[in-house]
Amino acid sequence: MSQRRSRERREDGQILAIFAGALVLLILVSGLVIDGGNVFLTRRDSQNSADLASMAGTKRLADYYVKNQTYTGTDNVYTAIATRMVQNDCSAAVGSICSWTARYVGPRTASSFQDLGPVASTDTAPPGAISGQKALGVKVGVTKTPQTYLLGVMGKTSWTVQTTATSITGQPPGAPPNVLLPIAMVPPSTMTEGSIYAITSGSNGPGNFGWLSWDGSNNAGALATSLCNPNNPGFTLPFEFAGDPGVTNATDVRACLQSWVDNKTVVMIPIVEATSDDPSNTNNCDTGGTGNGFKYCVVAIASFTITSFSQPGIDQINGLFNGVMPYSINGNSNVPGAVTQPPTAGSNFYYLGLAQ
Repeated sequence: MSQRRSRERREDGQILAIFAGALVLLILVSGLVIDGGNVFLTRRDSQNSADLASMAGTKRLADYYVKNQTYTGTDNVYTAIATRMVQNDCSAAVGSICSWTARYVGPRTASSFQDLGPVASTDTAPPGAISGQKALGVKVGVTKTPQTYLLGVMGKTSWTVQTTATSITGQPPGAPPNVLLPIAMVPPSTMTEGSIYAITSGSNGPGNFGWLSWDGSNNAGALATSLCNPNNPGFTLPFEFAGDPGVTNATDVRACLQSWVDNKTVVMIPIVEATSDDPSNTNNCDTGGTGNGFKYCVVAIASFTITSFSQPGIDQINGLFNGVMPYSINGNSNVPGAVTQPPTAGSNFYYLGLAQ
């Protein structure tokens, strides 16, 4: 009897230990689901706040250049950003879980925009308005520290969520339109103005669906940036660029393409040689290769309006041919680079939008 009671007590202790461990595991898993979902929603809201604020600040910056609207203490880039942040429940109020920063940016370097210093509430003009490098836009950073629910039991009382957004404005070099998208097109033998064509049908190369990489990188983030904020380098036709292989279903890429469809903006599309053995290729400029080593030889630039694209995996983009080819090897062979200067006074054609 004594041995049986002892064994029962040991079994009861083991059950309690297993139950306690299972309870802790249950709380941890539930906490990751509930609190993790809350973090996801917080990040989305933070990104929206950063996007809207950077656009508002950059719009005020564009007004300074285009409309000669000088700043006052209550109407400058800082107040434009602060107004949007308050509207999105992000302020310096006591107890707020949200804070923000804003900095002016200049032209893009190899991987980012030049940092031209903080946006201040006392600004009467953007940096470099008199001399030096002029500001092209604003980078807004948002930090939120939402409280946890179940994970607080485990000692994790809050998360830190950080998001950023950069918007720019500028005068495209050369004659408009001059928005060059990194989409390679192998053209049909004849093209008629006003007709819709498959800019890329997924057959432009083995494992390659018509994307160009201006800097040689092969990732969806760089592709989305080049689509949202056209940032091609200046080059002289013909010119060889790296291909960006593979179908993409990245949300940012779809969103950027959709914005071109919705806005019906005229854009420029690179015309490339069909294959590496094309008899018209010159100057060691070839189209061909495999995988990440695929290359495109750009021989001309055509004007299109993007009309549609396949989803979710983007491997076909359609566009209305506008019949304008301002840059070609038979005409102007110098293709200008991306925006490097702010809009000019009274300009009716300038870029304003999210860049990162």
